[in-house]
Amino acid sequence: METFISAPLALVIVGAISVMLLSFGFFVGKKVSKSSDDFLYAGRNVGLALSTATLLAAWITSNTTMSAPEQGYTIGIISCFGYATAGLSLCIFAPLALRIKKIMPNGCTSGDFIRCRYGKAVWIVFLLISAWYFTGFLMTQAMGGGILLQALSGVDYHVGLVLIMTVCTIYTIKGGFKAILSTDFIMAMLILVMLLVTAVLAFVKFSPADVHTGVMAAKPELMNVISGVGIMYLGTNFLFASGEIFHSNIWWQRIYAAKEKVTFRSFILSGIIWTTVPIIAGSLAFIAVANGYVVPQVNMVFPIVVSKLLGPLGAVLVLIIIYSALASTVSSVLTASANLLVQDIYHRAFHPEASDEQVVKYVRYTMVAMAAVTVLLVWNQPASMYQVLYLTGSGVAATIWPIAFGVYNKHVNRKAVLIAMLLSVGFGLIAYFTVHSYAAPVTSALTGMVVIAIGSKIAPDKDFKWSTLNAQVTEAVRKK
Repeated sequence: METFISAPLALVIVGAISVMLLSFGFFVGKKVSKSSDDFLYAGRNVGLALSTATLLAAWITSNTTMSAPEQGYTIGIISCFGYATAGLSLCIFAPLALRIKKIMPNGCTSGDFIRCRYGKAVWIVFLLISAWYFTGFLMTQAMGGGILLQALSGVDYHVGLVLIMTVCTIYTIKGGFKAILSTDFIMAMLILVMLLVTAVLAFVKFSPADVHTGVMAAKPELMNVISGVGIMYLGTNFLFASGEIFHSNIWWQRIYAAKEKVTFRSFILSGIIWTTVPIIAGSLAFIAVANGYVVPQVNMVFPIVVSKLLGPLGAVLVLIIIYSALASTVSSVLTASANLLVQDIYHRAFHPEASDEQVVKYVRYTMVAMAAVTVLLVWNQPASMYQVLYLTGSGVAATIWPIAFGVYNKHVNRKAVLIAMLLSVGFGLIAYFTVHSYAAPVTSALTGMVVIAIGSKIAPDKDFKWSTLNAQVTEAVRKK
């Protein structure tokens, strides 16, 4: 395989970023108190700049920088804009985030809301879906670390895989959410600046007009903005991203960490800024098509294009962009998912009397276990990062309407929600395997909406009171 920078140089760059992360983790770790609020929510007092940066950094994943070009290379120009709709999902969640902050100011996880709002049965289904999703999400990020170093420098896939998971796990268990906030601001700025520089240099060297001419000569179908699969992708990516954001504890943890007055604005700002990332990254795929670059694996479109165009400088820029994106996302997923599992299962279900120190201890243990399991799951490299993640589409889309309806409508029927989630996952998986992977989120979301709407209309819940939500969570917190 062709390489673009030497293995020692690649490892030096990755090593430098890793040292910065670990230094932050150990430095912040000395200042973090033993309380779970400090370790997991940074004191619940995060301002606008850090709140926006951590939302942005968590959402700029290796999927954004590597899968967006993959979709552009295989589907076409419409997929770049389709991928950008995930930024719209962040914006749409902004009013829900503010509403959640108001009705459950003492909440800890997305599972808290589901358990208090709908009861134990729905909560169990929700936890299973959440575990399914964050396992798939972590798998794609771990794969990204291995693929990145392999594509650029020829370093064995397993080295990058183990390196990214090890570094992120160590610095996260040391510094907690405060360490993530500190690095996310730096990472977000670094990614945006480096990506902009990369795109400008690429299109100065190969003009947009030449790119269009080359693509029209090689694969004109990629310029079709009304292709069937492109339109399907446009809708399904928006629903899939909405399901990710609505249900994932990554975003709920950030809601509870931020000041109430900045919650709405931080989601809006991060969503608007984020939309530029997949459009810029995805557009570089057309340079590969126009120039006839050989891409041995679709995951490698972005690093190969930039490295071929800009040489060693391009390879260095790609390495910084994607490794920074990986680091911010892996740490966010580890913290949020371990928090969900420990708070909801260990603390809420089995040990309500557990102290803050015990909660933090088991969150750290869970992070290590999750990192190890993830490495094992992707040790034999899957073919496509995006398809690994999209397999969870029927699950995450099944959570959209239970959250959206449940936050605003007190008459939602909890039995209808349970039936809707089960049917949504089932029909979504059938669509995934029999129609297309893109059909899964659409089928799941439509099923959930119809079942909940009809069920709640026929038998509305007349007993639920909004005041019970925060009261139940507050009572659980007091038992610690």
